[in-house]
Amino acid sequence: METTMQFSQSVGKRSSAEMHLLLLICVPLVLGEVLPLEPDLENIQLTIRRSANRGDKLQVFQSIWGAIRSDFATDTDKVKGLYSHLGTFIRDEMQCTSGASGRSACELQQEVRRHLRTLMSQRLANLLNAEESIQTYGMYIAASVEPAMVRDVLVNAIEDVYFYRPSDKLVQQLEQLFADRDEVSFRMMIEAQLTLFWRYQAMQDSSESFLFNMAHMVSKIRTHHMYASVDAGLQKRVEALGKSLPPVLGLLFNPQGFCLLSRSDREYIYTTITDEWNYGLNGRQVFAWHEQNYTDSAGLIRAFVQEQHSTPIFTLRSELFKWYFFVDPTEGNRLGALRSGSPSSSSSFWSIAYVEDALIFRQRDLTLCAAEKHDNDRRLVKMLPGQMHTPPSEACQWLPIDCASPK
Repeated sequence: METTMQFSQSVGKRSSAEMHLLLLICVPLVLGEVLPLEPDLENIQLTIRRSANRGDKLQVFQSIWGAIRSDFATDTDKVKGLYSHLGTFIRDEMQCTSGASGRSACELQQEVRRHLRTLMSQRLANLLNAEESIQTYGMYIAASVEPAMVRDVLVNAIEDVYFYRPSDKLVQQLEQLFADRDEVSFRMMIEAQLTLFWRYQAMQDSSESFLFNMAHMVSKIRTHHMYASVDAGLQKRVEALGKSLPPVLGLLFNPQGFCLLSRSDREYIYTTITDEWNYGLNGRQVFAWHEQNYTDSAGLIRAFVQEQHSTPIFTLRSELFKWYFFVDPTEGNRLGALRSGSPSSSSSFWSIAYVEDALIFRQRDLTLCAAEKHDNDRRLVKMLPGQMHTPPSEACQWLPIDCASPK
């Protein structure tokens, strides 16, 4: 038959050292239950009678917290266990509004919460600073505490590392929080990116590479199949982030594509349907059409991140027939569209910069520009040297816009 000891009696019968050991080994849960904090090597149990008052139970929680702070202050699992069961105790037995003793229970819970938040955020910050994988620990955090606590941990961890890690690199690191096919970690990753962006905004920082990477991340979040299952409040916050990014980057990463107008002439880049380059590269010609602000499906372009660096390296695809743009050095570095085969890093990979509402496309020391007339209707599009200054001439600045049929 189980022996039940009343807490107040046991205190008088045991030395302080023995009582300390008991507190480290067991934690009372709800009435009549026991939470082991350590393996019960001696099969010792501390049980509070069902008739024990709430004040006695609160005193036990306070004693356990003192023992943890003394000898297990860095043991996240012990602190988390106490925090969890304090929450259950407050919810079921001692509401925060029930008077002075109730406030004491909530004050204890908040003290434990702050310590748990510190432990979790420090561990996450350490992993980020060491450039180690954060996926496993991120899933542990998400599974251990409530969503509000998860956000609190993320805020503290990102604040800790913000001035020690490049912000553009942090975008990539925080993506690791998402484990494939896991909706909880997907939401946590979104929360982390939101936290990072608003920290960047609050610091009034200026980093083109950060904004490129964040715009890319927002595009990946929005187009992910799990995004539809994200709650409306979180989606609203993602949309607010998107609107705070430079609009030119939103268009660049638009999954529906965009058209490009030259700033100098407002003529749009399009891929011809019948004008072939018969030199073995299966090319189609690319021109800028003479009619200002005209766009149609022949000009629809999508940008794809090919390599992830401090700023991404892109390929550009003409969407009408899924042809990738390339540069032909034998034709004066003219822009063309590759009808078949894989895009080459030497001719089809682009670095992209932006100035105000315009994009700038480069390969090595060459810049994509609207060039001389080909005939009365069409202008050549070429890679030109000597345009590495910022901004380059208006002929080398391209305005991304939504494609539409002419009015």
